Amino acid sequence: MSPEITVETVASKLVAGLEFDTTMETLPTDMTAAIGDLIRHTAESQMAAAGPIIAVYGEEMHPNRSWKCEVCVPVAQAFGEHPTLRSHELPGGVVATITHVGSYDGLKATYNTMFDWFSQHGHTYAGAPREIYLNGPDEVTEEKLLTRLEFPVVLASA
Repeated sequence: MSPEITVETVASKLVAGLEFDTTMETLPTDMTAAIGDLIRHTAESQMAAAGPIIAVYGEEMHPNRSWKCEVCVPVAQAFGEHPTLRSHELPGGVVATITHVGSYDGLKATYNTMFDWFSQHGHTYAGAPREIYLNGPDEVTEEKLLTRLEFPVVLASA
């Protein structure tokens, strides 16, 4: 059974973010390193996480060149200059969402389900897609990983 796609309105979130360059080939390694750096820098700066880690794909994932990605974590308070992290607001709004269960290697199929849904219903992408890691490999086995995908959306008129 395919996961269900729902449409929700999400609130904006104040986040501490870390940008990095990646490629399709190096994404798993780069993402793991960036998340480790994010956790380390927020801990060193005594920032308390106010939610799960989020990956934001601000640029199109191009198969033949590098592109920018960001990992971030919601925080309770904005902060000033930091050598690595930036404080900003992740916009809220209407999103199409689906929750992937299982290995990160299987995310492509869940993305394809979302892309098919957009095509079938004539909806429009309205911003950078996000992956919200509801748990992690240090907490659960691979088959129990939960990753929520959020795509900002403009719904087609009925």
